[in-house]
Amino acid sequence: MADRFPPPEMKVTREQMDVADVPYHYRDYCAHMWIDYKECRTNNPFMWRKNCHHEVHAYNKCQYKEFKRRVAIAIEEKRRRGLLKA
Repeated sequence: MADRFPPPEMKVTREQMDVADVPYHYRDYCAHMWIDYKECRTNNPFMWRKNCHHEVHAYNKCQYKEFKRRVAIAIEEKRRRGLLKA
């Protein structure tokens, strides 16, 4: 099962997340995009909704892909246990 759905690589280290003050609930495989979004938001304090839409979209897409990966793992595990029929 782990071979079919390998976790994506972490692109930032814990030290980089500590320096960027990433909250613990955002420290996942999309943390590098959250850092880019937060940096854009601090650089554009009043116009961040207009100027940072690309960063927001990229972060949300990354989160969605990770969600789909976890759902696929859960479905495969249920099938393996016999709780879900093919």
